Amino acid sequence: MRLSCLGVFFVAAVLAGCGRSDPADGPAQAGPPASNPLLAPVDYLGATAAGKKAAEKTVNLAPVLSALQQFHAAEDRYPAQLQELVQAGFLARVPEAPPGQFLRYDPADGSVRWVERPAR
Repeated sequence: MRLSCLGVFFVAAVLAGCGRSDPADGPAQAGPPASNPLLAPVDYLGATAAGKKAAEKTVNLAPVLSALQQFHAAEDRYPAQLQELVQAGFLARVPEAPPGQFLRYDPADGSVRWVERPAR
């Protein structure tokens, strides 16, 4: 009797999961849309160019972050401007911004990041 109850429950669960899905329930597939295999090389080159740009921004920002940590450890405060890191000898020069961006620095918490320039 116990085995037949489990069997009935199992069959009911399988049948309940095998129903047709309604397209109004949402997309059947999650994830990125399918792409054309002929465009794969172009997609790859675009992705590598974007990755290179992101890596360059990170590499250019690493010395600034290190200098900020050293300055904070020595002075127990963050500099008022990034140029103060150069004057104190913690940084050789403030890095140049990539085209279309600028370096945003917040002296309250020492955060620094690249920001897109607003379009004019």
